[in-house]
Amino acid sequence: MMQKLLGFLLLLLLGITGCSNDQPAIVKVDTPPDKVSEEPELVEEVSEDEEEVDEFIEFPLEDEVVRVNLNRVPILQAYLQAASNRQNVIETMKIERITSNDETNMYLLAFSCKNLQCSYLLLDETVENSGFLVADLASFETSSLSPDQTKLLLKFNRQSTLKLPVSDIVVIDLKNWEELSLQNTDEINDILDFQWPILGADWVNDETISISIPDILQLTTEQLEYWELHNNATNDILFQIENES
Repeated sequence: MMQKLLGFLLLLLLGITGCSNDQPAIVKVDTPPDKVSEEPELVEEVSEDEEEVDEFIEFPLEDEVVRVNLNRVPILQAYLQAASNRQNVIETMKIERITSNDETNMYLLAFSCKNLQCSYLLLDETVENSGFLVADLASFETSSLSPDQTKLLLKFNRQSTLKLPVSDIVVIDLKNWEELSLQNTDEINDILDFQWPILGADWVNDETISISIPDILQLTTEQLEYWELHNNATNDILFQIENES
């Protein structure tokens, strides 16, 4: 039910930007150790003009405490407003610092989880960027920065009826805060968008990504079983980042 509601909220929020707020979507806070909750929790603070109450979700990490500003992440704010028990929903969320470039840390927040598959928001510490939805109904596996640190590669898996999960990769332009299109240079169709298992994904250079898939002709249980038992050979496929300019 929540997944269907999330889809409706995403459609509703298309074209809506974060409120005119000069705060970043995520910030580190100096919370005394004895005040830190073991679970994420909703924190309310009176705004400077004392006219509104700002809401944050506070997450304890291993070496820091971070807060997500709900006013800057409208998708997450709308999702919580639709929940019958916000604190219970918040306690199912997870956040992790996935990487850092020369300018900022980046975090991946998992929410609306069901059977270990979640929706994911990419967050960073800059004022200009709000939460960026990068995957839905998936599990996060890996991330890596391009050699010039201007792009972020994310790999997600999704459960399937096969012996291996099906996968997708997402590339984010960190300067313009947008998803980049990928062109398969080998002209092999239907690999991304959770259509095929992806065993690995790596940067070749700033504009090219190589993914590794099982070397089989058809994605069937029989062929995957034979592949696992006899050869484990892989096929490496190149994807070129498409520049709209």
